[in-house]
Amino acid sequence: MVLSGLPGAGKSTLARALADRLPDARVIDKDQVRHVLFAPFDSSAAERTITFTAIVDAARYHLSRGRTVIVDGFTFLRRRERASVHELVRDTGAFVADVVCDVPVAVAIARCEADASHPAGDRDADLVRRAAAEMEEPDAAYLTVDMTGPFEAAVTQALAYVEDCAA
Repeated sequence: MVLSGLPGAGKSTLARALADRLPDARVIDKDQVRHVLFAPFDSSAAERTITFTAIVDAARYHLSRGRTVIVDGFTFLRRRERASVHELVRDTGAFVADVVCDVPVAVAIARCEADASHPAGDRDADLVRRAAAEMEEPDAAYLTVDMTGPFEAAVTQALAYVEDCAA
């Protein structure tokens, strides 16, 4: 499962809730991986590429052991990254469930400004606006979850989508 959305959309919160409900699930958090590899980081393209490669390698490891993987933390996957995910799915016999965590830009900005403890210390209004302007739609089927409504409804919707994708 790949969770995407603006900074502050609730991807990490949803990832933790899904991991609690999915058997043998592992959350691979992009912000934690990036922090461990690069803190302090400069948000360069090279850091993003290396972080993404580490995430794909970790996902391959877990998927090869029959585990569920939840990738948390990308605003969106770029075309070359999506190709790597599709290759991973082919190689491991897994499936992908793309879930877009949707919030208005103003909500994402407010959440980022309120969360000073987040490992990605670069989250501010400018970052959210840039991310919103650059976002690409997933290249295959995906689910959009409203992360401003009741949280349990978002969890239930995402779980049902994962079950559909697995079938």
